Amino acid sequence: MNAPPMLKAAGVPDYLTRRVIDALLREDVRECVSRGAIVHGFAHPLLDQLSPTFREGSWLRIDHFDEQLWLAVEPGQFMQDWRFRAFPALSCRRTNAKPLHDLAEILTCFRSGLDPQTEALHVAFGKECVTASEHRTWCEAERTRWFAMPDEEPSYWPAWARSLARHDRLAALHDHPFYPTARAKLGFEAEHLRAYAPEFQPVFALRWLAVPRTSYEGAALPQCLRPSFTDVGLDEALTADHVLMPVHPALWDAGLGDFLAQADLAKAVVRAPRSYLSVMPTLSVRTVVPLSCPGLHLKLPLTIRTLGATNLRTIKPSTIIDGDIVQTILRDVTADLPAISGRLLLTDEATGATAFGQSFLGYILRRYPELNEETVTPVAALAAPAPDGRLTIEALADRFYEDDVEALFRDYSDLLLRLHLSLWLKYGVALEANQQNSLLVFSDSGLRLLLKDNDAARIHSSVLAARRPDVAGRVDAIRDRRIIVDADLPLAQMFITITLQLNIAVIVEALHHAGRADRSDLYRHVRARIVAILEELAMDGINIVAARRHLLEAERLPLKYLLRAASLESKAQTGAADVNKFYGLTAPNFLRQI
Repeated sequence: MNAPPMLKAAGVPDYLTRRVIDALLREDVRECVSRGAIVHGFAHPLLDQLSPTFREGSWLRIDHFDEQLWLAVEPGQFMQDWRFRAFPALSCRRTNAKPLHDLAEILTCFRSGLDPQTEALHVAFGKECVTASEHRTWCEAERTRWFAMPDEEPSYWPAWARSLARHDRLAALHDHPFYPTARAKLGFEAEHLRAYAPEFQPVFALRWLAVPRTSYEGAALPQCLRPSFTDVGLDEALTADHVLMPVHPALWDAGLGDFLAQADLAKAVVRAPRSYLSVMPTLSVRTVVPLSCPGLHLKLPLTIRTLGATNLRTIKPSTIIDGDIVQTILRDVTADLPAISGRLLLTDEATGATAFGQSFLGYILRRYPELNEETVTPVAALAAPAPDGRLTIEALADRFYEDDVEALFRDYSDLLLRLHLSLWLKYGVALEANQQNSLLVFSDSGLRLLLKDNDAARIHSSVLAARRPDVAGRVDAIRDRRIIVDADLPLAQMFITITLQLNIAVIVEALHHAGRADRSDLYRHVRARIVAILEELAMDGINIVAARRHLLEAERLPLKYLLRAASLESKAQTGAADVNKFYGLTAPNFLRQI
């Protein structure tokens, strides 16, 4: 198996190298930590060649690879016990010892002795690292340009839409906390990034496909988004038996023809020769916002892969139905939560369509609630650097919390914990409301939470049926049956890995590293609020025993093994029905370490 280009030569910086090796350790790839041994530097085979710093430090010795591997490590403080310390690493075969000075050599050791199929996945990940480095370089240059000469969002947009576009862009330029090569948009080259990626916030026009009405399942687009056949250069006579469907130009130019040919549909559809409807990308890349009506977002299939080589960004027909069902369940059950209902907003995702039942032909229309002068940001932007050098959360605290960033954090974390603990324990619902799908709405009257894109929830159907039988019947219409579970554990795993780790703990760590707060103080607050909310739920007759055990008593928390499930291992190896929901129980519980 040929190795990918040398990552050092390709410009992979120490920053990305550390992220990748830390992820390998965090997810215990090939049992490198669980079967490895932590030894002192004085046991190193090349002791006389080590600097004093290395002699005094710790090393992870991995004996079960084809070649013994030594990695310099130090204790981790968040999500893992050990982190990578510095190069060189060391590879030993019999009496020969070879210093390793770059990421490519480390990855070569990690794939040694694998079966051909798994080795191919590891080699592909090496290439993904190169892509991530290239994409990061281009995007960092764009960040520098943008911060020096800020582009303005359309002046005729309402303030909330302008702020969301700006914060989406800040979030896009900020790395995912856990997936090390998230900067890689696999399938995009440099010209695609500049033409379609949110980091560059370009404006482009959608392409259109005429599909037979008999193949079309779903609602029509609103008139303000829908072109006439003449607008896109087609004969108006086609309106009798065809419907126009929007297509992202990146899919139109690369991939659509192959998809149509593979599905034997090339002659069943008509490609419109002209573009129509100017749009800008949002944080999710495949979701775009029309310049003419920013309160309506269109989610469109793409052939890129993000957060792993298996995460193809098409749209399964089931998600069009399921996302709307979950949103309506949320709307009804949260109406019973007076402390939450006035602070929670939901998008309307009832409109969507697919053609021929294909995942590459479809769309979801997302309607935002009526907003005006509010400031809106995805949670993903909170830890992102703002143009003035502060974290975005600091800038928001300055504007809305009299520069008290801890007060903002307390308000924010209290809102998230109360909502998601109530949904989990009272109604048997856990949301994959990650940092992209959770939006904060700031105004002079207070902070609210806006949730979107909830097509991958987990619902404990018997709990929901016991609490709200009038709502539980909707579960039968959910098409992706992975959403329905019959145990509490999947809900606990989702709450911990999304709400607690990704949306709350990541912000704690960012504030700590920025010197704006002490992590122990913030974690003490989080723990105290969890205890208080659980006690309130217990007084309402809710069983909180399992939640206390999962959150407060467990020495280890579940951890999403994103890298393993989405890139390095097949579903046959992980046994995961969903690559985004494969967990290990290896994260230290930061709520017990305070």
